[in-house]
Amino acid sequence: MQFTSILWAALGIGLLIFVHELGHLLAARLAGVRVEVFSLGFGPRLAGVVLRGTDYRLSLVPFGVMVAGQDPGDRRYPAREALHSKSVGQRALFWSGGVLMNVLFALVVFPLVFHAGVPFVAPVVGSVEAGSAAWEAGIATGDRIVAVQGKAMYSFENLSVEIALHGGRPLTLALRGPDGAERSAVATPHFDAEAGLYTLGIRPAVVDEPPPLQVPATGPAAAAGVREGDRLVAVGGQRTTGGGLPAALRALAATDGAPLTMQLQRGEATVELTVPPRALPLAEQPPRLGVVPMADTVLGIRQDAAFVRRLGLRAGDRVLAIDGQRLLDGTLTTAASGQGPLRLLVQRGSERLPLEQPATAEERAELVRCVALGAVDTLQVVPAADSAALAAGVRAGDRVVAVDGQPLRTWSDLRSAIERAGDRAVRLSLQRPETAWQAHSGASGGGAEQPVELTVAPRREVAFDCGVVPMLTERREEVRAASLGEALQLGWVCSLDLVKQLYVTLKRVLTGDVGAKNLGGIIRISQFSYQAAQRGPSWFWYFLAMLSVNLGFVNLLPVPVLDGGHLLFLLIERIKGSPVSTRVLGYSQILGLVFVLLLVLFVTYHDILRLF
Repeated sequence: MQFTSILWAALGIGLLIFVHELGHLLAARLAGVRVEVFSLGFGPRLAGVVLRGTDYRLSLVPFGVMVAGQDPGDRRYPAREALHSKSVGQRALFWSGGVLMNVLFALVVFPLVFHAGVPFVAPVVGSVEAGSAAWEAGIATGDRIVAVQGKAMYSFENLSVEIALHGGRPLTLALRGPDGAERSAVATPHFDAEAGLYTLGIRPAVVDEPPPLQVPATGPAAAAGVREGDRLVAVGGQRTTGGGLPAALRALAATDGAPLTMQLQRGEATVELTVPPRALPLAEQPPRLGVVPMADTVLGIRQDAAFVRRLGLRAGDRVLAIDGQRLLDGTLTTAASGQGPLRLLVQRGSERLPLEQPATAEERAELVRCVALGAVDTLQVVPAADSAALAAGVRAGDRVVAVDGQPLRTWSDLRSAIERAGDRAVRLSLQRPETAWQAHSGASGGGAEQPVELTVAPRREVAFDCGVVPMLTERREEVRAASLGEALQLGWVCSLDLVKQLYVTLKRVLTGDVGAKNLGGIIRISQFSYQAAQRGPSWFWYFLAMLSVNLGFVNLLPVPVLDGGHLLFLLIERIKGSPVSTRVLGYSQILGLVFVLLLVLFVTYHDILRLF
């Protein structure tokens, strides 16, 4: 099955390049230009046939067309057969032939696949990240995003692209809840630095059925009788359907070594087995202090939080103290139990600001409900119970400033320093804040931090493995045109949307709204082609149509050596009345080639990083 998918992926990519070069061939024939070589591959000739003066060959290594007079200095053939002697319009036809064929391919394939039906990941919310744009807007699990800015959404993939390209501006979403009720919400996408994209902070819904299991043959589950393909109905009594999947997965992952009771669906039968987890080799576990970064930064505020906005709290603020007590647990729950005016001390940029507002019990509860805190690369820590750090005297709220005298700047620095130390004890330099803070002390008073030195011996924590991997399936829905006319319309709209998305993507990359690391090269294209082949014929051909539009768009970019670069020179020739000089053409081709090679290296580098 995998070999077949790889073969289809390779044939699909090859077909698109063939279609592109076929466009150049047909354009050359129409312009009366002699075609010397039409090659499937380049390098040494493996086989072929010569017809009407054209060598149709199979070569060793993409595809290519070589025509007479493509180089202005080539005088081997009569002028009537040479490309350089043709009119600007005929040469423009030749250089745009490949792009036209790519577009024609998409305009043919899109209607066909929509007529047959294409399975897409449904634009239904499976989970919402706390503090995200969707969370702020009140979007909930189970909501279907029907439209964005009035544009209908037919897939989660389509939705993600639309959000990413919209940037950080507010947008209106049309929603339909699980009960069928329709409403609208306004969300402002957040920039995800790791992904290099603007996102809503949602994940797609998965099918509400017991997930099939992957079962390694040498694992404890296999030894207990669990079989590959068994469906997980429940773990320790926690069912995987009806909204219980997250809790069931936590129960499966958070084992302490105690046997787990699994209820499985095997064909038509229901089987219950007990699986004793296996301890993983201690030497393979990394040494850990047993601390996590403190969640004290405001990631998001719900739009209906009128009291919070009146209080003056903003996204990005670091909450230092609540009602005069230092924030130590990474939550705002202590605010709910207070009485009288609510007092916060926050760090905003380089300033400490006191925030105070008269508050009822309901308004204090609103603060807890409508504000999401998170850890943003902070070195303030919270030690876990029974951890090495807690045993050594590390307290919640301590800030780690150095390890063995080496200053730290980020959480990654701390993790790397501990891993380098291995099993050796390390000396931690801490800054310990006072527990009680005066909320009105401002930047000049209160909240003094005391230096503390501690020696901690990192531990390798025992971890257990059950030997099963649940295979979650995203919820998919088929988009099928009711008639040939609707299929043609869907195909046309999809093609235009892709061109628009490609243009906006390039624009967003240049402005930094989309990270350049999201660009993909041949490795990523091959991966997506393989995945498309695995998803079935209609999705595979849909993907090829998308890729064909992408190939045509890239070739139209005004970069020398690409078709768009040649078209640019023809435009200059039409304006100035004569071709650009051979010297300018030669140097520009070299620069264009260097640019293309550097771009290929850049995207390939990021493709390789994604593999690891």
